[in-house]
Amino acid sequence: MPASIPPSLKENRYSRQVLLPEIGPDGQKRLGKSRAVVIGCGALGTHALSFLARAGVGNISVVDRDIVEESNLQRQALFGEQDIGRAKAKVAEKCLKKVNSEIDISGQVADITDANVQRIVKGATVVLDATDNMDTRFLVNDACVKLGIPWVYAGAVGTTGMVMSIVPGGPCLRCVFPSPPQPGELPTCDTVGIVNTLPAAVAAVEVTESFKIMQGKQPLKELLFLDVWQGEVQKIKVKKNPGCECCGKRNFEFLQAKRRKLVVSLCGRNAVQIVPAKPRKGDLKELNKNLSRLGETSWVDGLLRFKAKGVELTIFSDGRTIVGGTTDLSRAKTIFSKYVGD
Repeated sequence: MPASIPPSLKENRYSRQVLLPEIGPDGQKRLGKSRAVVIGCGALGTHALSFLARAGVGNISVVDRDIVEESNLQRQALFGEQDIGRAKAKVAEKCLKKVNSEIDISGQVADITDANVQRIVKGATVVLDATDNMDTRFLVNDACVKLGIPWVYAGAVGTTGMVMSIVPGGPCLRCVFPSPPQPGELPTCDTVGIVNTLPAAVAAVEVTESFKIMQGKQPLKELLFLDVWQGEVQKIKVKKNPGCECCGKRNFEFLQAKRRKLVVSLCGRNAVQIVPAKPRKGDLKELNKNLSRLGETSWVDGLLRFKAKGVELTIFSDGRTIVGGTTDLSRAKTIFSKYVGD
């Protein structure tokens, strides 16, 4: 249970927020009774968690499979040098309890899968996307649409980001992106970089949208695109697709693991094989260009090989990838998402 808070602190903590007509006393009470589930605890996740906790959202859960690395410190709030090597979700939980002991917050170290996603999001007032890959987003979309839970999609890479609120009865993620991208098709922070001001800006919009949902108000109906370098903001109209496999036909393929990538440890080898759900088309030239800036690349019999900082990848033309140097399935998936993308 949260520690007791002196009445004077309770009264003053949210006073500037309560003054807003968009929130007010009743809205603040609704935030206090809400449960937010944040999927991912990286750049977007840490900023979103900070906003949620400081705003007084009563119950916050964060789920992440990764540990803190030195390269995270450039853009991921809540972490310090002393946290390198520690589980992100647990570090965030400890940090935020010091920020606001009035709320319930829990960090879970886990990989989001078709086996656990419904349990994790069940009972949430809103789910916030802070993942680093589309594979997990399609899975969260399936679970939230099936259970009737609002969620907010958000992504940030380079200097641009996107936010879209997904509510029951409206268009879902698959109305906009019908199928997962090919492996290596989308850029990642590890291949093209990211300006460290972007995650805070995207998280600010995402959390504001979640505040609306928690208060029972209408969130934005458009997909919001922003470029912090160019100072541009666009609203893109999104329509519900009656033929959408997810919200139209209610065919939850990702929950059934039919569209998820296959991840298996290779017997007798210190390696994990990842087979994407959607085979890659075309060559690997663009991926090679991106990876060559991060480490050593070479071509062997039509295969792309990559080595850097203890990471060893063998990438086949169809997107199948062997991650060397580990038998940990969760770590292999993290490496795949960082360098190949999904």
